[in-house]
Amino acid sequence: MPRSKLQPNEPDLGPPPPQPDQDIRPPERIPQDEDRQKVVTSEQEEIAAEGEEVTELSDEERQWFNTLMTVGRRSKTINVMGHSVVIQNLCTDDDLRIGLFCKEFQGAAPADQRAYQLATCACGIRAIDNQPIYQPLGEMSDDEIFDQKVTKLRKYYPVVITQIYREILSLDGEFIELAQKLGKLEG
Repeated sequence: MPRSKLQPNEPDLGPPPPQPDQDIRPPERIPQDEDRQKVVTSEQEEIAAEGEEVTELSDEERQWFNTLMTVGRRSKTINVMGHSVVIQNLCTDDDLRIGLFCKEFQGAAPADQRAYQLATCACGIRAIDNQPIYQPLGEMSDDEIFDQKVTKLRKYYPVVITQIYREILSLDGEFIELAQKLGKLEG
């Protein structure tokens, strides 16, 4: 505004800002999941044309990579001595809980190894024959539920605990193989 038109108490703010460039327009829409899948599909087609193996993901496998918090989570149903057991690999919280449980057994071979297997199974088993190992009737902390699962699993025989333990540990290896095939992990 020219100085002559300013009121006595108004500050001089200078000339008005330039008008936006008329050639610049916002995008019409944000790409949705289906568009991302189309991009992945076209990349997969290019890789296939080059002769490389293409890894197709199931809906469940896509879920694993959905958020950073779920990357690495893996579960499956195994058969142990004719019984269906649903297992899941361990999260960091489980590892810490196992470490605290095993503290009292440190240096007491073979109890230290068995305690680790038992605690791993208590954290990794979700259900046996479609029934949870322990079902709290009221509000309980994760530590209290863990303690109840351990109490129940202590009565199982080593042959069963060992087999389930090995399967729980193998889940991480299966996920790592998939992540390497997809190029998400180096070497």
